[in-house]
Amino acid sequence: MKYMGSKNRIAKDIVPIIQSCIDNNNVVNYLEPFVGGANVIDKIRCENRYGCDSHKELIAFLKGLSEGYIPPMNISEDEYKYIKEHRNEYNDCFLGYVGFQLSYGAKWFDTFRRDKVGKRKYDEEAFRNVMKQAPNLKGVKFYHRQFQTLKKDKIKGYVVYCDPPYHNTTKYATNDFPYDEFYQWCIDMSKNNIVLISEYNMPEQFECIWQKELKCTLDKNSRSNKVEKLWKVKEK
Repeated sequence: MKYMGSKNRIAKDIVPIIQSCIDNNNVVNYLEPFVGGANVIDKIRCENRYGCDSHKELIAFLKGLSEGYIPPMNISEDEYKYIKEHRNEYNDCFLGYVGFQLSYGAKWFDTFRRDKVGKRKYDEEAFRNVMKQAPNLKGVKFYHRQFQTLKKDKIKGYVVYCDPPYHNTTKYATNDFPYDEFYQWCIDMSKNNIVLISEYNMPEQFECIWQKELKCTLDKNSRSNKVEKLWKVKEK
């Protein structure tokens, strides 16, 4: 599934690391507080998988997809514009599909993703992509939650993988992300769980356990090399 900040390109690198934490410690519960496009959780093997996100339409779509929802294969640009301007007429599951999968850069209801040359049908590509992913989401429990609302006292013995909005990068949410609160949350959670975080940089209380340089493109005028990193809290 296309999603801004998706880890699909590095899933082959970080999933084995996450999976080893699950397998080597006989963990039965896996949690992603920022599940996004579910491009990591769909590859994880664990008895219980939980995916949370603060975007309610996104979660509604992922939940629907995991339970057999089939989105429309074809949506025109005019239909997209109508849906964007009349969101109150549609359910959250449908909006979660259209708002992310048919927009440029997978940004929430940005401009319609179209091929000016006319050789690609992006609506059909989006349909095929999510339908290919759907079987791997079966059994995942999806919840509309902010990370701060997750009850620390009830989350113990989990492997927790966090992929928050990256600091000092384009955000998909309207409000500023509470980074300091998130850092402390990870430190607190690591007392009873294995916590792994994807980010470019983290405070000194964290250590990098994996990294890889990638070419990043937001648009045709914005290309750069970034070093993706996986972090954990330093052991005392």
